[in-house]
Amino acid sequence: MQTLHRLCYLGILLLFSLAESALADDRPISFEADQVTVNKETGSMFATGNVVLRQNGTELIADEVTYDQELDKAVARGNVLMTSNDGTERRADFMTLDTQFTHIVADNLRTRFTDGSFFIADESDTVTGDRSVFSRSRFSPCNCDIEAGESPNWDVRATSSIHNEKTQTITHKNVRMHVLNVPLFYLPYLAHPDWTVRRRTGFLTPSTSISSDRGITPAVPYFKIIDDTSDARFTVYKYQYRGIGLRTDYRKRWDNADLDVQLLNGSVNTYKKDRENVAAINAIFRTNIGNDWNIKAQVNRASQDTFMRRYKFDGSTELKSSVIAERLKENRYYLVEASDLQGLNSRDTPELEPVILPSIFYEKLQQGWRPNQRLRTEISAIQLDNDEEHDLARWSGTTEVAEEFHQGAFVNSYKANVMASYYSLHDKPVGATSKLGEFGQINPSISIGTRLPLAVSGFGKTAMFEPKAQIVWVGGADRTQEVPNRDSADYRIDEANLFLLNRYQGKDYILPGTRADLGVSGVANDQTFGKLAGFIGLSRRISGKPSEGLAPDQGNIYSDYVASLSINPPQNIALSWSGRMSSHDFSLNESKTDVSTKLGRMNLALEHNQLARAYFANSTDDREELILSGSVPLGRGWSASANQNWDLSSGQETRQTTNAALVWNGGVQNCITIRFDYSHDATKDRDVSRMDEIKFTFNFKYLGAIGKDDVSKFSSSSN
Repeated sequence: MQTLHRLCYLGILLLFSLAESALADDRPISFEADQVTVNKETGSMFATGNVVLRQNGTELIADEVTYDQELDKAVARGNVLMTSNDGTERRADFMTLDTQFTHIVADNLRTRFTDGSFFIADESDTVTGDRSVFSRSRFSPCNCDIEAGESPNWDVRATSSIHNEKTQTITHKNVRMHVLNVPLFYLPYLAHPDWTVRRRTGFLTPSTSISSDRGITPAVPYFKIIDDTSDARFTVYKYQYRGIGLRTDYRKRWDNADLDVQLLNGSVNTYKKDRENVAAINAIFRTNIGNDWNIKAQVNRASQDTFMRRYKFDGSTELKSSVIAERLKENRYYLVEASDLQGLNSRDTPELEPVILPSIFYEKLQQGWRPNQRLRTEISAIQLDNDEEHDLARWSGTTEVAEEFHQGAFVNSYKANVMASYYSLHDKPVGATSKLGEFGQINPSISIGTRLPLAVSGFGKTAMFEPKAQIVWVGGADRTQEVPNRDSADYRIDEANLFLLNRYQGKDYILPGTRADLGVSGVANDQTFGKLAGFIGLSRRISGKPSEGLAPDQGNIYSDYVASLSINPPQNIALSWSGRMSSHDFSLNESKTDVSTKLGRMNLALEHNQLARAYFANSTDDREELILSGSVPLGRGWSASANQNWDLSSGQETRQTTNAALVWNGGVQNCITIRFDYSHDATKDRDVSRMDEIKFTFNFKYLGAIGKDDVSKFSSSSN
């Protein structure tokens, strides 16, 4: 009999008007049950036992369903489960709905939405596509099994709640906030976006910091949607001891352009006076114009030198404003730039803040007269002022030909170029040997080189080696004492520039003479040691005199030894090292070491940088730092991370910066983030002094969008 009822449910549908309106809308209802009783006079139907109704992707399951034709309503009782086509599940003891499944009234409702959020209510009234009203409700976005009795990490409990699908807003009245089942606070009203909202006008997650300098500082951001393509965020900082600050972030998007503006202003304590009015701007505009030109304009200025560092808006010690136009098209590259640098250190003066107005660069690559031959043309011009008291203009041009060809197992190459520059030097610092006035220089260069790739394998191991050698001649007059070295002042020989024709890579420092460059690189793979890669090389001066501007030992016939090594074994560890050693006594002039490993669940990384001797005598020596960082998941949603920076320069051992964080993301429920941050900064500059700071941030999913429009809508709807 049960089988008969299930096979004949289509006949029942045609006999009764349960499906009349649905069929008229081309949305037929399918129906099945263990047993069906029909009253032809009243047009009612009573179905019991595993009742299932389906329409347009929505499914209703219940122990029994009664349908009343005159009222056009169905009543479901017992273990009611309604699943919408978007995956939303509604469970209830009693549910009344129309034949279109668009108006639903339920008792003891438990609703689970597709993102894991849930609503529980004693009573509910839902109009699909419009709004749902919940009485004596409980809402939480925590992904927990409420049916199995699992408690959410947090929830809000209200006398009434409204979910407005059109405005994508959930509002609650007479709210109690519970965290871990403990009531924390009461609000007469709370509104927040639902799970479908990408952005919404309203207050964002607040934070609180405690600083040894600024005291307790609460910060409450407010987010404002201006239109579909622009928005703004306003964050007020009330410093316990130092005044008040405001940060404004504005964003605007167009089809081929975007604008990001950060404005900082406030009335805060500075080294000049208490409650000084300060301001800063960092505005970036990007767009594409013409034929593949990328334009970037940035204004980055501050009215006062230290307030951004002291009040933790920006740790930079210099601000650069610029306009850059860049174009890359096939085999050509164009770059036009104008910039102005503002220094924020106490030693910075207008004479030490470079201004470029403008810098123009053009490069073209093309095939030469032979298949493997390449031709390169480069043209550049720059006007540079206030660069360590230098004011100059320079026009430069380079033409170059290069080719690589095979001869047996060897790969031979040659490269030749002519570089010409014309200078107009307007000003220089006192005591500099630079030549004022207008002058030029021409330097032809040529190199001939060879390399021999070798590969061996066996016993589960592979290795590749490549010895390389070249002879380089650079002609022209030695003008290293007349031309101010502005674009190569921080040069140091390394693996990347050892084999370059002009290894200084700039235009200002050209050292004539002849040299031989030698080096060998290798890569090996081993089952025990993993992948190993390394390089070692040096350069020997054959003719020419060293410049007087070089550091001690750099005038030797041999350059520093340049070397690198990286090891990546199958175990959870990686090591890389690069450096240069004196060819005179093998002392380490510079090195960089990185080590990373995983111990159990903990990730550790160590970085060490050391500069004992720079290449040029006027460059900064004896710089050394050590950075240790680590992170570890602690389980149950907790994680910790920390990093420590030590300044080891000049034999000292100073704890420069310390950062640590403890984060809880709510575990598998994914609805709350609690973050504790600690930072220590030993930087000193006028009123920027050693500082310790603790910051607390609590982020509840979907909360933090309380808008005035929602308040008025809720008030009017509740009247």
